Amino acid sequence: MVLGIEGRSVVGNLRNVVSWSFRVTAFVLFFASTWAAPLVAQEVPPANAEPAAEAVEPPAVAVEAAKKVETAVYAEPRVTEADDQAWKKANTIKFQNALKAIAPTNAETKVLVDGANMFVDKMTIPKYRADLHRNVVDPARRSVEGQLTQPKPRGILLKAITDRSLELLAQNPPHHPDVQLNLVILLGTLNAKVAEPNSPAVPYTGSSKVLITVLEDPARPLQCRISAATGLGRMGREAVVGSENGDLSVVQRAEIASSLAKVLIATDAQGNEDGKVWFRSRVAEALGDCGIAFDLNKGSGLIDALLTAATNPAEHLRVRAASLRASTQLAWNGTINAPLVLHECMKLQLTVAQQYNAAILVNKAAVPANLNHANFEIYLCFRPKTAQQGNVLKWGLLNQSTRPGLGQHTPAITAAYAAALPVIQHIVANPKKPVPVPAPLIAALETWIKDNPPQNRKPTAMSPNEMP
Repeated sequence: MVLGIEGRSVVGNLRNVVSWSFRVTAFVLFFASTWAAPLVAQEVPPANAEPAAEAVEPPAVAVEAAKKVETAVYAEPRVTEADDQAWKKANTIKFQNALKAIAPTNAETKVLVDGANMFVDKMTIPKYRADLHRNVVDPARRSVEGQLTQPKPRGILLKAITDRSLELLAQNPPHHPDVQLNLVILLGTLNAKVAEPNSPAVPYTGSSKVLITVLEDPARPLQCRISAATGLGRMGREAVVGSENGDLSVVQRAEIASSLAKVLIATDAQGNEDGKVWFRSRVAEALGDCGIAFDLNKGSGLIDALLTAATNPAEHLRVRAASLRASTQLAWNGTINAPLVLHECMKLQLTVAQQYNAAILVNKAAVPANLNHANFEIYLCFRPKTAQQGNVLKWGLLNQSTRPGLGQHTPAITAAYAAALPVIQHIVANPKKPVPVPAPLIAALETWIKDNPPQNRKPTAMSPNEMP
């Protein structure tokens, strides 16, 4: 049976996911602005520069999801509340003992797998659906990450949760959208290694194929695909070489990046509805977090996809900015058309400045949050959020030029940064009482753009097509 209240549940769960994502993003951007201050005097936007957290829920996605819930037929629950209680009564002590086993026996392995299956299956219990994160997702993660959980039991739980989640996600008819969403959230937030004082948590990467399947499925609820992109981006960004269950092989990383690139420019992902804009932005960010510029066959499809989105004048400003920043996070070599990327960054900065001034003429008290967001993204195209990203990963144009074969672009990048930074600073310095960007600052952008055209518009030497 499908009830109207379930539609509200979908909206609520989506709101929770997207709100959480925005809070994390806001914190990171705030941290970036305060950390970077010592690097270049007077250059970094103040703490209030980070993009305003506009309406954090993509309304179109939520409303559409609620409508579908009212009419759709879903898979029956896998277990009942009585089944859950009976399993706990019979197996809690056995399960806790198995978590502490250094080398689990066959019997202990079975109880661990059964426990993992119950964690996943009880997501389908209608009573738990109102707050699946508290009722199921958090308890599952606590068991996996508990201080007493030994490495072998942790590995058994991680694989069993992933296998059971795949089974539920593959069912037809599908489970309720809230169930699908929380399955994806669980898979994207599992940790192979818990956080320590001087070391962040290491994501479990064994679920990457399941998340790719969700990401690429146009029939899947959009909120699930957004969460899948976020989880894959986390793996690309935070996986640790050599970590058990938390490493990404070269093949895995390339599979994730190739999937993200394909989805970014896929026909079904296009459109200016809030949800689809949010989706493409998340996909672009995740592709940048993977950090590789070429696929397994040395093809240019990854950066080609990002610049296809970034150079499209009809594309949403948020997606264009996210795609440009992502392109500056890839591992460049001498075949990358650095002048093209740099030129597009400056063109977008000019667009932001012009639209910012136009918006002030319409409403002197407020500027669309997308402009503030894009403005800060362009700053990150030059300088990344952390020292590790800049010094080790070489993210950002100012760091890319230190790679072999790219040093000749340093003067142009430095000059572009000098022209863009005053505009960036001006916009972020006046969040509550916007002041038009002065004409001389805009003129400096226009002059740089006019004087520094790329010789061609192919993202790489082997790219099949020029960008528009």
